[in-house]
Amino acid sequence: MTPILSALALTLATPGQAAPTPTTTTAAPDPARLAVAQKVVAKLVPEGVYLRMMRDAYPQMMDAMIAQMSGISADQLGEGKGKTLEQAAAEKDPAFRERLKIMTRVMGEEMGKLMDKLEPRVRSALGKSFARRFTLQQLNDLDGFFATPSGTAFAKDYLLTFMDPEMMQEMSAAAPEMMRAMPAIMERVEKETAHLPPAPKPSEPELEAEDE
Repeated sequence: MTPILSALALTLATPGQAAPTPTTTTAAPDPARLAVAQKVVAKLVPEGVYLRMMRDAYPQMMDAMIAQMSGISADQLGEGKGKTLEQAAAEKDPAFRERLKIMTRVMGEEMGKLMDKLEPRVRSALGKSFARRFTLQQLNDLDGFFATPSGTAFAKDYLLTFMDPEMMQEMSAAAPEMMRAMPAIMERVEKETAHLPPAPKPSEPELEAEDE
């Protein structure tokens, strides 16, 4: 697999991936608001939702994205003139399609297990965020709505809707556009970091791993 395709697969298609750790601290949320916020979040992030997303829907989403990206002209990405991205990748690794399919399946299963363990921490963090962002009245309104049949149905499947066929189709359609934009983006990054010292070169083990 090409480095660009690997990076895109890991970056775009992993729900709930961790953001950079903030460097500033915030005051503890109001206990009354936090209590209601935790009830709201428990309904929006039901137990096991990330496991289902990663295990059941992630491989399908990745397969659709890869199918869209494979037809991109490789010369647009500097991977080889006159060939599609799939053709260029297949020349370097004839088994890349099967390897990629196995990789997405394993990633979905293993990331599902990991996210299942992290899920309580996600609920805790999101509860604190809600407690700061919304007033007690707003939180009570949300809690009241989620107690209704319609609210319960919405909260239960809200996160899963991001993995529905319509959403996956749009994400897959956007992938080639993002891939085509990457060379220009990286060129701009190179220009705007030209005044900085050169980045450290990868160590030998990292170089060997990248070539595999």
